[in-house]
Order: sequence, then C-alpha cells, then structure tokens
Amino acid sequence: MSIEVTSIAPDGKRFSPRTIAATVRNCLPNSPLTNKQLVVRFIFGLVAVATIASGDALLRSYKYYSRIIDARLASGYLTSRPGLYAAPRTIARGEKLAKQDLVTALRRAGYVDSLNSNVWNGSFRETSSTVEISPAATNGIKPAVVTVLFKNNREIEALLADNLPLDTFALAPEVLSNDLSSKTGEHDNLTYDEIPPALNHAILSIEDQRFFEHPGVDVWGIARALVRNAGDDRVGQGGSTITQQLVKNTYLSSERTFARKYAEAMLAFALEQRLSKQDIFALYCNEVYLGQRGAVGVRGVRQAARIYFGKELKDVSLAEAATIAGLIQGPARYSLVYHPEAAQARKTLVLEALLRDRWITNEQARSARTEPLALSQLKGLASVAPYFVDYVDRTSDQYDVQPAQQKIYTTIDLDMQRLAENALRQQLDRLAVAYKGHPAKPQGALVALDPKTGNVLAMVGGRDYAESQLNRVTDARRQPGSTFKPFVYAAALEDGMSPVQTFSDAPREFVYDRNKTYRPANFGGGYSLSDVTMRTALVESLNVVTVDIALQTGLARIANLASDFGLPRPERYPSMALGTEEVTPLELAAAYAVFANGGHRVEPKVIASVGEPPATHISNGNNSTPVISPTTAYMITNMLEAVVDHGTAQAARGALMGTSFAAKTGTSRDGWFVGYTPKLVCVVWIGFDDNQQLGLTGAAAALPAWVNFMQGAIATNPELGSENFDCPEGIEFVEIDADNGLRSTLTCPHRELIAVTERLAPNLECYRHGNLPASTGYTVDEGAERDLPNDSVLAQHSRSRLRSDFLALTRIEVDMKGKRTLVNAMR
Repeated sequence: MSIEVTSIAPDGKRFSPRTIAATVRNCLPNSPLTNKQLVVRFIFGLVAVATIASGDALLRSYKYYSRIIDARLASGYLTSRPGLYAAPRTIARGEKLAKQDLVTALRRAGYVDSLNSNVWNGSFRETSSTVEISPAATNGIKPAVVTVLFKNNREIEALLADNLPLDTFALAPEVLSNDLSSKTGEHDNLTYDEIPPALNHAILSIEDQRFFEHPGVDVWGIARALVRNAGDDRVGQGGSTITQQLVKNTYLSSERTFARKYAEAMLAFALEQRLSKQDIFALYCNEVYLGQRGAVGVRGVRQAARIYFGKELKDVSLAEAATIAGLIQGPARYSLVYHPEAAQARKTLVLEALLRDRWITNEQARSARTEPLALSQLKGLASVAPYFVDYVDRTSDQYDVQPAQQKIYTTIDLDMQRLAENALRQQLDRLAVAYKGHPAKPQGALVALDPKTGNVLAMVGGRDYAESQLNRVTDARRQPGSTFKPFVYAAALEDGMSPVQTFSDAPREFVYDRNKTYRPANFGGGYSLSDVTMRTALVESLNVVTVDIALQTGLARIANLASDFGLPRPERYPSMALGTEEVTPLELAAAYAVFANGGHRVEPKVIASVGEPPATHISNGNNSTPVISPTTAYMITNMLEAVVDHGTAQAARGALMGTSFAAKTGTSRDGWFVGYTPKLVCVVWIGFDDNQQLGLTGAAAALPAWVNFMQGAIATNPELGSENFDCPEGIEFVEIDADNGLRSTLTCPHRELIAVTERLAPNLECYRHGNLPASTGYTVDEGAERDLPNDSVLAQHSRSRLRSDFLALTRIEVDMKGKRTLVNAMR
C-alpha cells in the first residue's frame, strides 16, 4: 500500500511526491556516504516531508473551522444555534409598555447592558426617558441604533432609527430550548462584569486555571488526558479548556471520540482569535448546563443562583459560588437536589482549589466549608412554555425538521404565553380553594391562536408541568357542551333557515330514526313556554330548540359540516347537537377560527419557519379552505356577540373596552369558554382529569381566566383588538322585535339590530305592538296619532289598520310529536 503526500509551498504551488523525492535527493551530498549517514539523512527527509504535510493539513483544517466560527459570528453567536426559538417580539409606537418591561424583554432576547459585541444579539443603553438599542452586526452590516422614546415611562411615544421615525421594531427571538430533553427556565444573559469575583475565581480554579494564558487549547491538559486514556479509542475525561467546553456545548454533539475532540480543539483555537477572553468566559457562564430541578433544566450561572438558592447572582455567598462551580463537571452526580452529600464534598474541593490559587484565605475557606447549603422553595419555579415545546418536538416530523440540528422558529408569543400561564393559574388557585375538600384539584387548559394564519400564540396544557406532563390542550378529549351549538346553527343557516325563524321553547319529545325518541331538557329545567327565534335560542343556549333545529337541518349535514370545521365527526344522534362528541381545546379553537376568518379554515400551526426568522405581518390566508359562506360566518358572529351582550356570557360584557368580541359558554361535566376578536381566538377548559362532574357552568369556571388573558393580550398587543368584525358583502342590518322575529315598530318593547342576508331577513313588520285593532287589547292614542309626522313609521301603521283579529292571532303551534299546524282565533 502506498501513501501519496502532497504539500503546498509558500507561493501556493503544490509539490507532488516525485518532486519531494527529488528535493530530498538534492539535499544529499555527491560524495559517498556510509549506510548510517544515509539512514539519518533519509529519516531527516521523511520528517521534513511529514512536517510540511502536517502543517499544510493543520492550516487547511484551521481555515475550515475558522469559516464555521465566522459564519456563526456573522449571523449572531446566540441566535445561530440549533434549537427552538419563539416568535420575535415586536414593539410598536403607541404601545402601552413600561420602560422596565422593555429592558427585561431585551435581556431575555439576548441583549446586554454593555458595550456592543458580535457575541450578543445586541446591546442597549437606558436613560431617564429612552432606551437605545444597538442590534448586532449581521454579515458585516451594522444596523442603525434604534431609540425608544417613552411617555411617562409607560408608553412608547416614538421609535427612531437614525432620527427617522419607525412604526414597529422587531427584537431578536428568544430561545425556547437548545436541548429538547430539558425544559429551561426564564433566561437572560449576563456580561463578564456581572459575574461576581467569587464565582469567577471558583470556575477558573476548578475548571481551567490557565484560561487567561493559553490560546484556547491547553497542550499540557491534552497531554494529561492522552496519558489517562491511552489504549482506548474513546475519550474518557479531561483536557478541555473553558473555550473547548463552550464550543462543545454550542457546536458539537455529545459523542466522546478523538475526531470530535480534534474538532473541539480547532474550533476553540479559531474562536480565541476572534473573541476576547472576557466574552468567551461570559458566554460559557451563560450556556453551561447545571442540572435539573423539578421540570426545569438549569442553564447558566444566573439561572442556577435563582433556581437553587432563590437569589440574584450578585448576592450569592462564597459557599454558594463554590457549589455552582462544582456542578459544572457533573450536574447529575453533584446535584444539590438528589445528592446533597456529594454536592457538599464537591464544594469543599472547589474551596481547596480557591485556597491553592490564593483567591481566598484560610479563614474564608473554613467559614464557607461549614456553611450549610439551603435550597430555596420551588414556589413559582417554571420552565418556558413546556407543553408547547413538547408539542413542537412531537409534531416536528410533520414538518420534516430536526430541532437538534436546525434553527426552528415557532409561532409562540412569549408575552402572551406568560399572560396565559398567569391567567389560568390564578383561576385554578381560586377554584382550588372552593374544592378544598375534594380529593383532586381542578385542572385547566388554555390555547390562543391567530384565526387568519392558524399560528398558535399561547398554549398552557395544565396546572403544573412538573406534576403532570399531560397536555390537555392537545391530548385531553372532553364533551364541549354548548360550545358545539354554533356549528349546528351554521349548518341551519347554510341550509337556508332564517335566524328569525321561530321554534317552540317547551318540553318536547323528538322522534328520530323511525321509532326512537329523545327528550332533551334546557339547562336548569327552565322554559319560556313560547315561540322563540333561532337567534334567541343560541343567545340563551336553549337545548330543546337546538335539537329541533338540528333535526330539521339534518343530523348528517351537521356531522359533515363539523368535520369540515376540523372537529371529529359526531355520531348521528339528536344529542350530538348539544356537544356530546369529545374534542380537544385546540380542535375547538381552530373550529371557532373559521367564524373569525370569514368562513375559511386554517390548520393550527406551531412552526413558522426553519433556518431563517419568519417574515412578520404576512397572512397565511392563501392556504385556507372555505367551510361556510362569509355571510353565514358573520351572522354566527353577530349572534355570539349577543351572547356576550345579553346571553349566557354577559359576565364578560365590557371586559374588552373598544374591542368587538363574540363568545360562547359550554357546560358538560366540565366548564368551557370560547371567545374571539377579529384577530385572536382563545379557548379555556376547566375540569377534572378523572372526568368527575365539575358542577360549575362555563361562565363560572372558565370565563374569568379568558377575560384575564384577553385583557392582558390586547393591552400588550393593541393590534389584536378591533372595534368591528369585517362585514362581508350581502349582509344587511335589520331591526327586529326580538320576541317574534318580525321587523320592529317604534312601540316594540324588545327591539334588536341583527345582521342577516336579504334572503333570510323578515318581510313582515310586527303587528303585536302599537298598531292592532282595539279588540285585541292593544290601542294607540288617537290624539298622539294626529301629532305624529306624516312619514313617521307609527303614523303609517296606525293609519293603515289592515290587519284584523284573525291576522293578529294567526300563529304556528307545534305538538309533542313536532307536528306544525297553522292556527288562529277561529282554530
């Protein structure tokens, strides 16, 4: 077997093996040499060739790994890492946002309060009334500094870039997770100057004494590691500098081979040529994994201080700093939670290293050695959107992406996610007090999405992820109760039934499937014992009328339409009209989005883009599917607005000032509330995991959490609120008498303005109020009639008494079997 070696001269020319051999021969003298001299000269020539070849290989290898580092730094060291990222936070002129809240958002998004660097996503500087944001350079291009001017430190008065006004500005996206096996808590980056000296020295002493002296690779450390692992083709331990550990954590896989070790060394050397030691150390302290507590993975020293000790990093003691530094080598082995004795021993070892390096005195070491390690309480400890992260990981195959290898930008809005978590937790805490003696606590779920794009903006799958990882938004199927009724009414409208058609609100028995009977009852057992309009039946959630409408429309038609909405196809029984087919909150939210999206359905989406940040403010409506007509969607929305105004959801009336919204309550064994604005749909479910009876209505159980979330969401994102839903062509507004569905007169006591198509609008005016013959008991004062203008509606009615007692009392009666009969006073 022959080995071909080529080399490159300083002028760039390549030397072939023949040329190299000739060169070696030319180096030999013409006079005869002894065999020993020939061997020495030959070995010298081989060494020279090997040195040249090795140098060339190292040079090319260095260039290769340098390009990797340069590409990472050009696109942002932090945001170019594989993993899951949230949707970028966009700030807008006129937004109600406190200056301190913006500073917090900047820190979470990877901006630091210091001089700019190509390590971070950018930097910022805070003054009394402004925040100056300096984004990091991208591909060598330095963006303009953005100045955010505040009004009373609570509202963004102006956004300026090079003194030019901006309407909006998008921050860098926050990291959700770089390792899906571990859910991390809230993360904000710190700079080198923010690392306490005690922790700085502890990390250097135990991990890399010569960090500020070596060029990224410690030759002596590698030599020690080679000796320890001689004879094994897999690396066992040791030798890695802080820079090598950083590139291992942020660039490489966890396999422990010599090939990966070589890549680690080359990347570390290249990184040291481009970043300062201070930046490298700060990055390391931000990225190092430091264990797990509950369901929260601890990444970075600042998180470790908060999660383990309940402190800000600047407040940790020497003993606590030594403990955090000791966790780096083995977060599981030296866990404060599971192995406190090992953690104590490791702390002692770190203190001895500090003493050895003369960072502390003997007295300080003794005091810190005897200081007990007290873990903080777990109260308020939570990872970032854990149910959502799990769902993205579970569904990533559908998008053909690999979170461990690609940058995946998700749809989650972390501001809305935090609002959702707080709103649901507060309501569940209130209910826990009410169910104090109950063997189980009520659970809950909340999901919010954009009806135009299907983007999932917030997802909370339960009370506490640490207690239960079941995502009730996506995996818990429950009967939706009355929240299913709008789909029944939508099918009826599509079938040509008018929203002012009347039905009997009285106890009834329905016959279906030839000889089977079904006898529904209204919630609470109350009936008006009169005819009511379809609209009133939905507003007041009347079960008997809903079943009547379903049977007249056709159960098969309703089942098919429900499937078109994205809901499970229900079994064709009359009870299905009352929401007996189980659904998930996510399915229900996507179905209600059809009403807000003009009758078009969009699939729920959790991944916005892969590789590059998504374009903002671009609708995905082209991928929507028409389900119902825009006019039907608008008529249902108009009815559900009345549900809020004077129906079962009127507890929410006035909750969103200046914003139109429609909603529906649902009560089964659980409590539901579904509501939407033109740009946001939200579903809240409350119930027990074992499907026990909750015993509360949807208005009592779920509505408070919905209101809490929606108020915060619209305050944070004013563009989500809108004064009106878009009215499609073909809709007209007609004032009716709500009691009978006819066009109203001035004397009708219950007038209501409704949205309806011309074909479904009532043709007759009300004849029951103010314009009836005296024999009916309704009179109009003749003197008042003379005083009315000639063109007044009441005058016209009173002057044209064309209706008789026979017409006034004509009506439709429905018997117990559903037979409809036209009757009057003469029968």
